[in-house]
Amino acid sequence: MTLEQLPQHKTAVITALTHSDSALLSRIMALGIIPGEPIAIANVAPLGCPLQVKVGDTLVSVRKSDAQHIEIEII
Repeated sequence: MTLEQLPQHKTAVITALTHSDSALLSRIMALGIIPGEPIAIANVAPLGCPLQVKVGDTLVSVRKSDAQHIEIEII
């Protein structure tokens, strides 16, 4: 399952980052989105993009196209 498919306010654990662009992966990981971290969707913009996600105690905005490359497992 990917982050974009996660229902709002459900918590999951990041299992993998699958994007082929290493620069994008570095930026995503710099935001705290790393495998093993719990993540939840806090809010969704009116048109569905971006997603505001909570990673640890931090709120981060992620584009829906980038969320497709964040593999998760619901806990």
